[in-house]
Amino acid sequence: MYRIVSCFIIIFFLVPHLADAAGISDYKDTFRINLEEDILPSITDLEISLDKEHDYYEPKYHSIWELQSEYDADFYAKATTYGINEKRLKWDEEDMLLQYLQSIPESMYQYIGPQLFEVPNMSEKILNMPGIKETKNKFPTRIAHQLKDIENLEFMSPAFYMLLMPEVWPDYNSQVEIPQMTPYYPKVKYDADFYAAMKELVPPQDYMLGRGKRKLGKSDMRTIKPDANSLITAADIEAVARTLPLVEEWYQSEDHAFQLSKVSILLFNYEYIQTPDVAPAMRELVNPCARLVQKARILGIEQGLALKVAKEGFSLNEWAYTCDKSIKAYRLSGINISLMQAIRMYKQGLFDEESRKIAKQSQGSIFSTAQALISAYQSPISDVMEMRKKRKLFDDTLKQTDYRIGGITIRIE
Repeated sequence: MYRIVSCFIIIFFLVPHLADAAGISDYKDTFRINLEEDILPSITDLEISLDKEHDYYEPKYHSIWELQSEYDADFYAKATTYGINEKRLKWDEEDMLLQYLQSIPESMYQYIGPQLFEVPNMSEKILNMPGIKETKNKFPTRIAHQLKDIENLEFMSPAFYMLLMPEVWPDYNSQVEIPQMTPYYPKVKYDADFYAAMKELVPPQDYMLGRGKRKLGKSDMRTIKPDANSLITAADIEAVARTLPLVEEWYQSEDHAFQLSKVSILLFNYEYIQTPDVAPAMRELVNPCARLVQKARILGIEQGLALKVAKEGFSLNEWAYTCDKSIKAYRLSGINISLMQAIRMYKQGLFDEESRKIAKQSQGSIFSTAQALISAYQSPISDVMEMRKKRKLFDDTLKQTDYRIGGITIRIE
């Protein structure tokens, strides 16, 4: 099942009218964490949510001992009707797969159809779709030129037919245009008086090597009582960097790593039920430090974490906010041009109209993922400039833990 869905996701990124998102602003608040006011579920609530049954049929009576009291006549009537009913039960994710298939060109059915016929209990409604029905036991006719000379290619598993599609190969329709360099002439001429005045305001000799200790500035001072909206300084970044090895030490001590992994699964399931169109892991990517604090509080082990970050003068909430802002500034300070352009295009809504052609059941997850990407790189220019002063220090510290904080990766690319 997961293999089939992954195939459709690949197709969405290959087909031009399916690749991008719209309605992103609707999920702006989804990736904001308020550690002071957000209400967290208890570990009991998470376990109950995980154990909740989502089957077609609820037996109600699980053992013979439950039948000793009065039998529910209404339940008996429903159960009897269920047993003799010949109506077809809808297959899991049937509507979702139908919408996926209707959203992609029929020319791609030849790479998907043969695999669908090998899935046990696949819905007959899907298998009998026009275009899918004709692909049974058939090998694709359009094959990427990189694979045409491979012997016995026709015996490959239908699960890998997607690799035969020419569009999945990097050099498909690649037409790289090399820009022509043109001479550039500045419109503003050199003004000696202007630069002389600048040197008076900022004497160059004060910043030369061997000049001595410079005057302390804002970057050298810690932020007093930082919150979710305050700016960070280079001193804050240094302090966060010093806490990261301590946090890793706490994470690896006792059974914290196991307990946090367990609560992550429970929390993912709980949040998926609340908002099924938002991938729970995206919340961790956007705000890894705040999520670590939330999970520690659910488990009741936050005191040990608080003692570690207190060595740098942070309260637990102050550390989480400052740490997440440092990570976002770190990401943005090293962002590549292609990703930056993609984020700008998402924010400007350049793909809104085309993205609405995607199946409605899938739009929410695509919108929320795009917003998660935007939020993960959302940082004030002031924070980015401060991070540039300490980027090497911060990067060296993250390398020690494989770019993870409490088991949560901060890498997105």
